[in-house]
Amino acid sequence: MINWSRTRAAVAATVLLVGMAGCSSTPAEPVKITAVDLTHEIDEHNETRSGARETFAPTSTIYASIATEGTGAATLAAKWTDPAGKVLADEKKEINPTKAQRSEFHIAPPDGGHPLGRYKVVVTINGGGTRTREFEVRVTEHR
Repeated sequence: MINWSRTRAAVAATVLLVGMAGCSSTPAEPVKITAVDLTHEIDEHNETRSGARETFAPTSTIYASIATEGTGAATLAAKWTDPAGKVLADEKKEINPTKAQRSEFHIAPPDGGHPLGRYKVVVTINGGGTRTREFEVRVTEHR
């Protein structure tokens, strides 16, 4: 004979345990920068199309493709400086990722192109987690 009281109690305990397992979760990892890649073109997901590089032509638009991991609201910032240390752009973006993602900042060439020399971009998240990338603008020979 089936003891319905025990069966109901076992089913109720199973439902309770499954429900509790669904509620228990580890705290979300805060957003952090995992990579900063410089390139001259990106795709619709802000990924580099032709790989990361450190040299650019004076006529290039230069992109910083920033990979982040973690979840939650965060502020990404990028400060671009020219060879003399002059700030070319200082931008911020609010992000709220739910999974790993990429964001982008870029500088377009001014009329006449970027002056030749070594440049720098400093990327931060929430005022910290600093990543610095240096790059060069130079004329390349075509063979």
